[in-house]
Amino acid sequence: MKKYKLYIFDFDGTLVDSHLSMIDIFNYSFAKIGEECTPEQAIHYMRGSLQACIKERGIDSDPIKTQTFVKAIMDSLEFKEINKKTFAYEDTAKTMRNLEQNGAKFAIVTGNNVSHVKGILEHINLSQYFDVLVGSDNCKVPKPYADPLNMVFDLMPGYHKEDACYIGDSLNDYQCAVNAGVDGYLLDRNDEYLDFKGPKIKSLNDLIINL
Repeated sequence: MKKYKLYIFDFDGTLVDSHLSMIDIFNYSFAKIGEECTPEQAIHYMRGSLQACIKERGIDSDPIKTQTFVKAIMDSLEFKEINKKTFAYEDTAKTMRNLEQNGAKFAIVTGNNVSHVKGILEHINLSQYFDVLVGSDNCKVPKPYADPLNMVFDLMPGYHKEDACYIGDSLNDYQCAVNAGVDGYLLDRNDEYLDFKGPKIKSLNDLIINL
């Protein structure tokens, strides 16, 4: 695999296993507006933007419902009991150490809230690796638009798109990379995307092969 100067990562499902946390968060938030959410739906929603979730469920037609739902999401992101269910994948720390030893820098582009991501990174002892975090609270235009990735390069002017790649666990992430003109890699830990023909990795460890 090509060696990059800057590795940009998605967060949920890429660096951390937050599936159980996000199921609780969406269950709590949908309950606040009198709706249910299955685990499968929660996993689907966590791979997109909050705006996409609201539109898909038709919540956007009711401003009060939308406000209640968004507030519930923001509140539940800070619930300590829920956040305890988020863990770093086994390959995350090893990959970060190896890439850093080879001179790489790191950033995160996520559909999540930056303050929430910071708290999780501190809890799992990975906060020292990331120079820039871009999320839904500091970039209002969501993936798959290019804006979140473009913001990374605005905040890290010494790095260029040809020196970077973006790794994420959803097609939304890969399309964001394509739209931004950055090398993208789909992380397919569980063989969900067997028909995907683009660049794909099975583990973050694949990023350190041949370094």
